[in-house]
Amino acid sequence: MKTNQSVITTFIVLFICILSAVNVRASSDIEQISKIINYKLNTEKLGVGVAVAVFDGEKTEFLNFGLSHKNPSQMVNSDTLFEIGSITKTFTATALASMVNEGLIKLDDPIQKYLPKEVTVPVKNDKPITFMSLATHKSGLPRLATNMPFADPQDPYADYSVELLYAFLNNHELAHEVGTHQEYSNLGFGLLGHVMALIDNKSYEQMIYDRVLKPLNMSNTFIDIPEAKQVNLSDGHDGELNKAKHWDLGSLDGAGAIKSNIKDMSLYLMGNIRTKPLHDEFTFIQNMTKELLPTGNGIGMTWVVNREKNANMYMHDGGTGGFRSFIGFDNETKKGIVILANSVFEMNAVGYHYLAGSLDSIKLEAPKIIELSPEQLSKLNGQFELVPNFILTITNEGNQLFVQATNQPRFSLDATSNSEFTNKALKLKIVFDIDEAGNATSLVLYQSGQVLPGKKL
Repeated sequence: MKTNQSVITTFIVLFICILSAVNVRASSDIEQISKIINYKLNTEKLGVGVAVAVFDGEKTEFLNFGLSHKNPSQMVNSDTLFEIGSITKTFTATALASMVNEGLIKLDDPIQKYLPKEVTVPVKNDKPITFMSLATHKSGLPRLATNMPFADPQDPYADYSVELLYAFLNNHELAHEVGTHQEYSNLGFGLLGHVMALIDNKSYEQMIYDRVLKPLNMSNTFIDIPEAKQVNLSDGHDGELNKAKHWDLGSLDGAGAIKSNIKDMSLYLMGNIRTKPLHDEFTFIQNMTKELLPTGNGIGMTWVVNREKNANMYMHDGGTGGFRSFIGFDNETKKGIVILANSVFEMNAVGYHYLAGSLDSIKLEAPKIIELSPEQLSKLNGQFELVPNFILTITNEGNQLFVQATNQPRFSLDATSNSEFTNKALKLKIVFDIDEAGNATSLVLYQSGQVLPGKKL
């Protein structure tokens, strides 16, 4: 009897120790996340306001930082609404799974059969664009339509009407056969959401509410924000931390039009981790993604999969003209995180390293920015062609250098040497080749893993 009592006592002590270790680790993660984000906002000035939901496998912690509005000053709180950008695509895919499970459509159905007769969807080698190809970015459609008006570069999708979308489809020739080439496409996901809304005979917003938001009890997630909730909508901020315009996605809502708060997004996160409610939908997407990517990393059905360090992480990020967002979870450890930011400075690294258990690898170092004279900077000015018809224009105003790409806004550049410049919001670096007199003769753009040389025109 004493032996059994001793074993039980030892087990209880061991169990308490294990729980204590888990709680300490979770507390440490929260402290590290808070330290990192406070440093980025207050020391590096890489943002204005951030809201975070952290799930450690047992409970959710909410963290709020900074301001939702600078003038007049308002603090971010759990009711603050953010534009979530391309995370919207995961909602579109969840609604798609709902339709498939209901038997309304099949993934290999051509979308042509659900569009008006006057619309002709492009085909290559007799392979039609299907729901599956759109949901996996393998439709052959480009990232953006070539007939976007770009009437307002600060709100680039606003004027892209259904009529323009249909005109593009009627005239476009696919560069790749459907299913053979993966190219991330806002156009494709916007089209997917549009076709699904036609099938349900509802607006995209109403379709998403009925199929995703209502079952998850997400009552503070919108496309068109009700007047009573407008007070909760955060300002967005550009790379200079100035107020940015809110985006209207026009006819492409399914690609990135949703606004939400951190409380609602935590419900969406938990739904994906626990696959309930909407068990069949979340399970369908995760199983399909596993089937598409049995090993390695990449984009499955909407979600980006990362299996490094024995993890099984599903992630997606988003961005608009004044917001950045990240959602990720590991369906093995059941950890998850959502980060919503009201500036163009992304916090993806915080989300990834939390899931990977490597927050310690994020180094907090003061930015090493130097100041060059107006005379030095003026010698770098000019136009540099990266590819045909895509030009970087370099200018300076006093001791500030700027870069502007073809049909894009102008952004500031910070000097780290007399020939190297960065923009942290865009995560780019530009290195100039300069002659003995200090004049730029060419440059190289480093961004998103790409290395693009440009000759001076």
